[in-house]
Amino acid sequence: MIRVILLSIAVCLSTVGGVYGAISWKASVAEKANEPEQPKVQILKSPMVSVPILSEGEVTGYIVTRLQFTADTELLKGSSMQPAPFVADEAFRLIFAQAPDIKSTRNPALSKLSDNIVSGVNKRLGRDVVKDILFESWTYVTKQDMMKKQ
Repeated sequence: MIRVILLSIAVCLSTVGGVYGAISWKASVAEKANEPEQPKVQILKSPMVSVPILSEGEVTGYIVTRLQFTADTELLKGSSMQPAPFVADEAFRLIFAQAPDIKSTRNPALSKLSDNIVSGVNKRLGRDVVKDILFESWTYVTKQDMMKKQ
């Protein structure tokens, strides 16, 4: 008789525990579903970009840079075009056009350049794939320095 009573108490406790566990698990899943999902980004590298600096029709030096950029992973999967060549090309065009301002490597000029590269690449790709530009390296090499190395 005592066995039957102990067995029924154990069954009742396990049933109550199972119901409590299921309710708390369902509540935690519902909370996670309500949170907005953050876009997943991936860091990619562009090829090295070497931009000649012209002054009065002659090459006075080169700006050599390598860029890293963050891109939306979902948009990369659905695209047949990779953004790295577009980032390098847009950087070349903008640096070449803005060389006198950028040669001094002042922070506001680089920040503006970064924003312009992002907007230019996204406009050319037709969607907001590139999220941010990071400067991995930035070097100005004069023509005289290039001649010394050869």
